[in-house]
This record gives sequence, C-alpha cells and structure tokens, in this order.
Amino acid sequence: MQLNSIIEILNNKFKVAGIPPDLPFNNLLPRKYDEAGIEFKKYFTEEFLKNFHGLMIKNGEEITKIYLTVFLSEEILDKIFRNNEQDILIFSHHPMFLETNNRGFLPLKEKYFLEMKERRVSVYSLHSPLDINEEISTSKSIANKLSLKNLKVCAPWQGSFSGVYGELPKAINFEDFIKSLNVIFGIKECHFIKKHIDVFRVGIIAGGGTDIKDIKEIISLGRDTYLTGDFVNKVKNEYGEAERKKFESIKNSLNINLIECSHYATEKLVILNEITKLFKDRGFNTLFIKQDNPWG
Repeated sequence: MQLNSIIEILNNKFKVAGIPPDLPFNNLLPRKYDEAGIEFKKYFTEEFLKNFHGLMIKNGEEITKIYLTVFLSEEILDKIFRNNEQDILIFSHHPMFLETNNRGFLPLKEKYFLEMKERRVSVYSLHSPLDINEEISTSKSIANKLSLKNLKVCAPWQGSFSGVYGELPKAINFEDFIKSLNVIFGIKECHFIKKHIDVFRVGIIAGGGTDIKDIKEIISLGRDTYLTGDFVNKVKNEYGEAERKKFESIKNSLNINLIECSHYATEKLVILNEITKLFKDRGFNTLFIKQDNPWG
C-alpha cells in the first residue's frame, strides 16, 4: 500500500490542515529535543514541523504493515523492532512518551531515529486532531463505550472541544461503576475521590484532565461524576508541583465524583476501536502495541 494514500485519508478525515499548531507539542517537543542535544529537524518532515500534526517521520513510500499505539516510546519501538520487519507505518496519538508519574514527556534517543530509517519505519502522529474531531475522538470513544445519552461537548480546546458529557442509560452504584471501568479500560485500579453514592450524569475528558477550569465547567453542567485519565498532575517538575498545590487547595470544594483511569488507558480506547475500524473499513489491517504500565 502507498504511504501517501494512507496519509491523504487521515489528513482529510481529521481536517489536519485546518487545526492550529498543536498544544503542547509545538513548544514542548522542540524544547525537549534541544535539551537532549538531538537535531530533531533532520528526522521530522517539514510539514509536521509547521503544526505538529500528521506525518511526522517519512522513511519510505510503500507500507506493508500498520502499528497503532498511544505514545511513541522507546518501549513501543523496541517491541516493533523485535519483529524484524520493514516498510512499517506507526500511527501514534502522541509524538512523545509521557512518563506520567515522574519526568513527563520524553524524547527518543537518536539511535531510534537511525533504526527507523534503516527499517523504513514512518510515523504518523495525531494529537489534538484526535482529541477534538466531531466524529472520532478520544473522549467520544469512552462515551460510546458507556452508552451515554444526550451527548454534548464541553472543555474548549484548539478551536473545538476536547470533552463530552451526557447521561448513563440508568444510574449505577459508584463502586459498581468503578468495577466496570477497570474492565472497560483493562486496568487493575482506578483512582478516585467519591462525593456521590450513584453515577448518572457524567462528564469526560480523556487523557490529561487536570485543568481546574474544565473540572469546574463540568460541575456547572450538573454532572455528578468526572471521568478522565488524570485529574491531578503527577509529573515531578516545577509545573507539576504547582498544579498539585492548586488542586489540593480546592479539591474538597469540588462537589463531584472524580475518577482517573490513567492517561494511557483512557486514550487507548479510540485507537483500539474507532481508529482500528477506520483503517479496516478502507482495507488496511492493523496491530495495536500496548504499553506495559498504563500509569507510565
């Protein structure tokens, strides 16, 4: 299959050309690679460096296999390289790995770029376009799995909305809801702060949902439960520390159930379901590569 044909389908479907430069990667990615002393511009496509969406690395014209993942990490690349294949496309939601509980977003070591070139591995990254698409998005995928009714959008982001809210088919006991989430996301535990006995009116922001403004908006929309990847920033840096202090100062006043199921797991669903179907409907087979630790 031709790489350009696949890229055209994805760019059109997710309206890549009309979306502003990605947040946070238009600033974060260059800074992280500069700090690591890696001349990243010689590995990334000129088009990607304009807005940080789309075809990120191009190392060939023909594609024999498509891998899907949430974060472009060294762990994921090592798993793919062990298959000893060539002419590969990796579709990744994020162009970098997120070490959620420690250092934050991390650049790849230069040896990985060199091996991708040798194996003719290309990378397509779709961050904010996949978070805000009207039809296929990270948050809408969770809402679909929960069968939310009366679905509407919230949490303004990148000229659109990254969050959704609605109602479950019927109210469910909080503990039973938590058990169902562990199954849906394939994780052993959710973290939560319980404020209500039952769950019915739910707001969702997949991935990083730590913005207090968004949480307060969801409360104002009459929701009893907020479901996200992370409701408190856990990265061990100055910004993360400031965010944690801000959250701690107001968490007791937030009259809503807070549930976090990891950045990775909450954004995995759209890749496993809607993105897999998008490729399959167009005749492309894919294979999802999982991250061993969902909490990073």
